[in-house]
Amino acid sequence: MKTIKFLCTVTAVAIVAIATAVERPKMDVTPLNAEQARVSITNEKPALFEMSIETQNGDLVYYKQTTEASTEYQKIFDFTNLEKGKYVMNLKVNDTKVIREFEVNSKSILVGDSKMRFDPYFFFEDNMLKFSFLNFDQENYNVYFYKGDEQFYSSRVGKDFSIQKGFDLSKLEKGNYKIVLSSRDNEYVYSLVK
Repeated sequence: MKTIKFLCTVTAVAIVAIATAVERPKMDVTPLNAEQARVSITNEKPALFEMSIETQNGDLVYYKQTTEASTEYQKIFDFTNLEKGKYVMNLKVNDTKVIREFEVNSKSILVGDSKMRFDPYFFFEDNMLKFSFLNFDQENYNVYFYKGDEQFYSSRVGKDFSIQKGFDLSKLEKGNYKIVLSSRDNEYVYSLVK
């Protein structure tokens, strides 16, 4: 029973640490008419950001990466030349991503709810690799270990909402390693030197 309480406490502390350590950007998309929308981005602290618009198939329609840190950004987009259909607007600020789906049709621009996602947190110390990840979409994830281009270990980590794993790397020889946490739709890469 003490072990269960301890694990629950560790999990809660990890989730709180992740939630307080990440950015909380906000992306508002306001349709102005059937062809234009205003996108307003705000963030608590000055930061660099990346913004993209993609089709439902993942084809890139627009991309912007800032060169100076800022707490806000605003732009009016003209979607006249876009084909009618559904699109995804992505905003990335450090390890935080905001996703908004929208649809362009002949009468209006329909904007979906905002979804926030966080990159996993990796930590390597004393030959232990630990990572935690909030799996909002509850996708099945696997972790892969590489030395150079050669994969030498893989493990299924599951589809739980909160994923925490630890790996003892004390028996690995010195060198450069790459750890890949991936699902069908997402991939996160962590590099370490042992």
